[in-house]
Amino acid sequence: MSNKNIDDLRSWYSEKHAIYSNLASKVESIIREQLEFEGVTYYSISSRAKDIESFIKKASKEKYSDPITQIQDLAGIRVITFVRSEVLQCSEIIRPLFQIDEQNSIDKGRELGDDKVGYRSLHYVAKLSDERIKLPEFRGYQDLNFEIQIRTILEHAWADISHDRSYKFQGDFPPEYDIKRRFALASATLELVDREFDAIVSTLNQYEAVIDERTSKGEIDNPINITTLYTYLNNKLEAHIKDKMIESTFNGGELAIIRELNDFGLKSIYDLDKLIHDAPLVLMTDNFTGYLRNVMMYTDMQRYFSEAWNAHWSGLERSEVKMWDKLGRNIHKYIDLYDISISIDV
Repeated sequence: MSNKNIDDLRSWYSEKHAIYSNLASKVESIIREQLEFEGVTYYSISSRAKDIESFIKKASKEKYSDPITQIQDLAGIRVITFVRSEVLQCSEIIRPLFQIDEQNSIDKGRELGDDKVGYRSLHYVAKLSDERIKLPEFRGYQDLNFEIQIRTILEHAWADISHDRSYKFQGDFPPEYDIKRRFALASATLELVDREFDAIVSTLNQYEAVIDERTSKGEIDNPINITTLYTYLNNKLEAHIKDKMIESTFNGGELAIIRELNDFGLKSIYDLDKLIHDAPLVLMTDNFTGYLRNVMMYTDMQRYFSEAWNAHWSGLERSEVKMWDKLGRNIHKYIDLYDISISIDV
């Protein structure tokens, strides 16, 4: 390609870069909003417009006779999931949102076939739908292509490593280094790990369904873990959650509260239920973590602080101190003993 052609391409894309950047951002928002509406789990969503020099480098390849029409990933959106089954879930939700160019879209896994391993990812070339183009905020993007990539977090890591160092794997190497074979083995191992993660998630989903059914029948003699605890509390406190007295969340305290419950001597949901049965409504607080701590403190404050507290938290609000005073529990002894701070309620 002549320098003049390169200059023309650079000039053209310099003018178009902003619109492709805006397009990528808008498509990212559409996808993010729909996935969250459907309740699909994912690791991250990002978007970008290809930078000018990357476009020039790609356009300079011999296979492109008309780069402006042939290069279709000037706007790119990447959806990264935790496991492979989520890739398929995301694909089923994303495809109907846009006009998919089936001829130029690629399933990298199918390309590999049954006898090879390597990079597996879904790449869709697409345009905005006719219905969306009719909306004022999308009219400027008619007939502009963008690429959507959907892959697992392990596939993403592999793609970044192999892409960043792909030039180093070209050509022949002395046999004692065994580089290409090790590269292939690493790729195969990565795929196996990805599949096992997917199988583990599937097993967890099955376990959650069993626990949900057992809990709904009142069968609560289950070991304490995040699944059984979350299911039990949602069932037990359903009315209070609906009344917004408590939120259905641990607010990031899942691991700490499970350890505290175990250290307090509670090994099953049945054991916990006996404590909650006798707990007054006033112990209800913002979230599950605070509520469970209040239940343990109400049951046996001495045992809670000496065996379960373990400095997992270090402050109380003044209203909480007043609550314990009204309940006849000497919280002040432990405030002094463990140097717990008191803050004014916001």
